[in-house]
Amino acid sequence: MHITAGGMACCLLCGFKIKMMNIVGFVDIKNDATTCKGAIIPSDFIGKTCPVIEFDADGGVLVSNPKGTALAMFDKQDIYRSFKCGYVNGVVTPPNIDMVNQMMYVTKVQTRRGGYNNLLSQMVIRASLMKGEFHDSFVWEKQ
Repeated sequence: MHITAGGMACCLLCGFKIKMMNIVGFVDIKNDATTCKGAIIPSDFIGKTCPVIEFDADGGVLVSNPKGTALAMFDKQDIYRSFKCGYVNGVVTPPNIDMVNQMMYVTKVQTRRGGYNNLLSQMVIRASLMKGEFHDSFVWEKQ
């Protein structure tokens, strides 16, 4: 399975395409992960921080590799850390908020003093992974 330029996941074996879903969180995959399913190159995922497409009820995840070019599934025992969030235009947003509030958050964070860039996005991801939940309080501290 791979991701096309239009954001479509394409299965080469059966020839169908499905629209890729939004990012709903991030996970750190363990270095010794053994339950990788669906990946042609498991090393694209193992030991890396990956965006989550879907959290399974059993604790497993469907993830994209960091480059966004492949999908894989991992069971709960191979997840080192995780957190749920939204992700819009490179901005990590709080989880479980509607689209209007999500866009208001994105606008607020992008217009903050100092702006919002990839480095700050990575800082939010790392801090959130450390806490196990969305964490961005340092973004709003007085500058």
